[in-house]
Amino acid sequence: MIISSRPLSAPRTTSASSFETAAPKKAPFKQAAPVDDFTPAGPDPRYDGLKDKILIKALHDAVSKHKDLGYNGARKVIFTTLDNHDGFVKCVYTGKEVKTDKIPNSNVMNTEHTWPQSKGATGAAKADLHHLFPTDSKANSIRGNYPFGTVKNVKWTENGAKFGTDEKGRTVFEPPDAHKGNVARALFYFSTVYNKPIPPDEESVLKQWNTLDKVDAAEVKRNDGIEAVQQNRNPFVDDPTLSERIADF
Repeated sequence: MIISSRPLSAPRTTSASSFETAAPKKAPFKQAAPVDDFTPAGPDPRYDGLKDKILIKALHDAVSKHKDLGYNGARKVIFTTLDNHDGFVKCVYTGKEVKTDKIPNSNVMNTEHTWPQSKGATGAAKADLHHLFPTDSKANSIRGNYPFGTVKNVKWTENGAKFGTDEKGRTVFEPPDAHKGNVARALFYFSTVYNKPIPPDEESVLKQWNTLDKVDAAEVKRNDGIEAVQQNRNPFVDDPTLSERIADF
């Protein structure tokens, strides 16, 4: 049985009745263009009072079971509906766009595994839409499997994305400001679902980004779209404060 991070039929509002009133049957999913205003889902009462490992387990039990679309299936969703707006798909790092109605040539636009395949994004995790994003092929290659961090010594930059070394001399990749929170919440989800630890230095930066780049309407709509096809949600998008109650992912 597929289990969502909140009931699939629950309306996403901030009122207390949002967990009591059934929503009408969903229409077939069609991804809308991003907008700036939205009503956040708010806290899920199932997680009230929970923290650290107990909270992680509760979240894992709620969202880990989902439909495996397969990698080609996941990429088709990304490039034809989920991240396709009026026939264009934009790189989350460089802002470059490609016009397409299908999976494009990977030499032009690729699929970013926010949690690298070489570090555990294999099997069903390889196709999990909650951490997959469209990226320019060059930017995808530059990021490679390096950890995320704040770049101090810049070796490459475009559209606010940076690659270089941090204040400790570690080689890191820094996404543009508008995608920093998305990266953080994607990695919190991945760590929770696939029982993968996040290195302390990276976790510290991600928690800062989660606060600085708040959830916007586009991220909520993307979460809705993924739920429609993959049948689970990212609870850290629904309630970004969840990560504040976890001391160590």
